Amino acid sequence: MNRQRKTAAVIGIIIMAALALGCGEPIPVREMSLARMEITRAESVRADKYAPAEMEEAKKLLLGTHDFIKGDELEKAKQGALDSFAKAREAYEKSMPLLARDTMEIAEKSLGEADEAGADMLAKDEYERAQAAFQNAGESFESKKYYESYQAALEADKLAKSARNSALGKRTILKEAIAEVASVIAEAEKYNARKHSPEKLKTAEENNKTASEALDGLQLKKGFAAVAIAKTSADEAYLDALKGSSADDLAAAEASVERAGKSEGARYAKDELAASKESLVRAKEAHEQGRYRESMVLSAEAGRLAASVAGAKKTGTIAAGKDRGAVAGDGEQGGKEYKTYRVKYNPARRDCLWRIAERYYGNPRLWRRIYEANRDTIRNPHLIKPGQALKIPLLNPVKEAPASSDEKLIEQGAIRMEAAPDEDVPEDNPGIDEAPSDDQPEGELPPDESGEDVPVPLDDQM
Repeated sequence: MNRQRKTAAVIGIIIMAALALGCGEPIPVREMSLARMEITRAESVRADKYAPAEMEEAKKLLLGTHDFIKGDELEKAKQGALDSFAKAREAYEKSMPLLARDTMEIAEKSLGEADEAGADMLAKDEYERAQAAFQNAGESFESKKYYESYQAALEADKLAKSARNSALGKRTILKEAIAEVASVIAEAEKYNARKHSPEKLKTAEENNKTASEALDGLQLKKGFAAVAIAKTSADEAYLDALKGSSADDLAAAEASVERAGKSEGARYAKDELAASKESLVRAKEAHEQGRYRESMVLSAEAGRLAASVAGAKKTGTIAAGKDRGAVAGDGEQGGKEYKTYRVKYNPARRDCLWRIAERYYGNPRLWRRIYEANRDTIRNPHLIKPGQALKIPLLNPVKEAPASSDEKLIEQGAIRMEAAPDEDVPEDNPGIDEAPSDDQPEGELPPDESGEDVPVPLDDQM
C-alpha cells in the first residue's frame, strides 16, 4: 500500500511537471491523467495480486514519460502514456473476474458458517437475503458482469456474517433445549428406563451429548438437529419406562393382595382387604388406559392395604357412642349398627368424608363406607354441608355381652387394624386417585337442614 502511494505521488509530480514545462507545447497531459486513473481503477480490484506483471508495466510506462518530456520527446511521452493506460486496462480486465470469483467463495463460506449456526431458523430474514444476493452474484458472473458479481458477493458475505452473529446470539434457546432433554432423561431413569427402554435412552443420551458439543463449537444447526432427535427419544424412553414400571408395580401389588387374601389377617380386616382389591382393580384400569402414574399410585395403595391386612389381628374393641361428633340417633338400620355425626363448620379445617372416616375408622380411605351409607342425602361426595346429619356405619360390630367391668363402657365392639411396623401413616391428602368423581351421581345437592349454605368439598383436602 505504501508503495502504491509512493508510485501515485511520483506520477502526480510528473504530470504537474509536464504542465509546468509545457508552456503552450503539446505535452500529453490528458493521456497521462487517463493512464493514472486507469492504474487507480486496476488497483481497486487488487490487480497487484491478480495481474502483477501488467500493473508493474503500466506504472513503469507512466513513469517513463517524464524522461521523454525532459528530452522534449513529447510524441514518445504521449505514446508512453497511452501504452500505460492500455496495460492498466489489461490488468483491470484480468483481475476483475478473479476478484469476483474469490469474493463469491468467501461469501459462500460465510453462508455455510451461518447455516451451521442455525441462521436459517434463528435469523431467517437476513439469511434469505444473503442467499438471494449470492444467487445474483452467480448469475452476474455467468453473464460476465464481473463487477456486478463482485458487488453482489460482497453484499452476500456481509449479510451472511450478520445472520450468523444474530443466530449465535440465540444460543440460549439450544442450551435450554439441551437442559430440558437432560431433565426428561433423568426422570426416565427414575422409572428404570435402562431396563424398559435401553435403546431409546441411549439414543437420547448420545444425541444430547452431540447437541452440547455442537453448542460449544457454535454449530447451532447441528445442535438443533441432534437435540430434536434426543427429545423424541427421551420422551419415548420416558413413556416406555412409565409403562414398564407401572406393569411391575401392578404385578407386585397383585401378588401382595393375593397373599393378603390367604393370610390370617383377612379374617379381621375384611374392609381393608376389599379396599386393597378395589385399588388393584382401579390400578389395572388406569394402566390399560395409559394413566401410568395414577396406576402406580393405586398399586402402591393396594400394596399398602394388603400389607396391613396381612399384619392385622384381633386386638380388642373400639368404644362407640361417646365420640365428640356423635349426636342423638345412634342405632341400627337394616341390621347394621351406625352412629350419627353432624357436619361441623370450621373454615380453618373443613369437615369432609375423608376426615370423618379418619376420625371413626382410623383410615381416611374408608370414606366410601360413609358415602354408601348416606347416598340418600349425599349426591356428591365432594360436597357436604355444615349441619348435615350423617350415618357412620360401625366396623364389624361385636354384640356379645361384656366379659369384665372394664368392658361395660363398651357399647359396641369393633375390629381394629394394626399397621405393620414399617407401614407409613396415611397422609391427610388422599391424592388424585381417591377422588370419587367417577362415581358421583348427577343432580342438585339436597337442602341444608341447618340453613347454612356453606358446602364442604371433599376436594378441599386433596
